[in-house]
Amino acid sequence: MTTLLTMKGFNKQIDYLCFTANTAGSTVKLNKWAYAPSNNFEISNDGIVFTDYTAGSTITLTNIWDKVYFRNKSETPSNIRTGNPNWYWYYFSMTWSIAASGDCNFMLCKNSTDTLFNYCFSWLFAWCAALTSAPKLPATTLKQYCYYNMFANCSNIKLSATQTWEYQNEYRIPTTWTWTTATDALTNMFNWTWWTFKWTPTINTTYYTSNTVV
Repeated sequence: MTTLLTMKGFNKQIDYLCFTANTAGSTVKLNKWAYAPSNNFEISNDGIVFTDYTAGSTITLTNIWDKVYFRNKSETPSNIRTGNPNWYWYYFSMTWSIAASGDCNFMLCKNSTDTLFNYCFSWLFAWCAALTSAPKLPATTLKQYCYYNMFANCSNIKLSATQTWEYQNEYRIPTTWTWTTATDALTNMFNWTWWTFKWTPTINTTYYTSNTVV
């Protein structure tokens, strides 16, 4: 689902990172580690009006189809996973069943961006067994380890290298066009998901999911 804004006579779609409840009472939480600031993000129920979000706070999606949108508060792209001397990163945890959609790059900036950073999304959704679909990854220039283990142990994400009656929905890295890769950018990206026990996808290649993106 996208938010449609009218700006000076033309429409611009804002495809924020979105989580939708497949099951009533599902929860989502963005956790912070070590020195990560707690106030770097905003959330919205409609993708239009955003309010401050405190990392570590649990969001309950009371009804099926309830949604929450996430975006970084920064006006310019910023890394959400850094190393020493200011070691910090963010990662999601979820319960019950949740579908992800929209552009994951809004975790780096409140405006649309193609700028990635080393390690920026590594481990971001790891161990989110409640996650049933992956968000869009439209960036066309990868950075070192940017998607490393991003969906590791997301056991309800189902992907296939071939299209079948069950696997109909396309999932591509990047979402459109082509891009360049970097050292281990996609290594173990879907490690220990349902489709296989250890899997590194190939850049610029279309895969298929059995889950409908909402």
